[in-house]
Amino acid sequence: MSQQFVFWRTSELLDARVVYEALMEGKPVAGLDLLDLDAAEQALIVAFPDWTVEARRADGGEQTMLFSPDQRASIDAGYSPESVTVSCSWMSGEQYNLVIQAMAALHLPLYDPQIDERFDSVPI
Repeated sequence: MSQQFVFWRTSELLDARVVYEALMEGKPVAGLDLLDLDAAEQALIVAFPDWTVEARRADGGEQTMLFSPDQRASIDAGYSPESVTVSCSWMSGEQYNLVIQAMAALHLPLYDPQIDERFDSVPI
């Protein structure tokens, strides 16, 4: 079972579904802030301290891949200059929340494409 979460920051009122679709097609979106992708990657790694880091942007890659200690659950994070897309596989609801909280700490609200909802005000 997998879940995808997308995070971006904007001060404008944009249609979240349109933003998501453009980001998934690799198109730039006017009105989105440029992100500190190194901070986003580090936040994910710190949120899962016991997980194995298989790939890192910091090592010259294009994504971050983490695996749980039992190798069952995983995180695959991809980046664009204005977004972070996190695909989670075989994770619990509590682990999903760790991902969301790590990004919220960087003021990156969640867009959940499974339910087509953007959560602009998530408590940290």
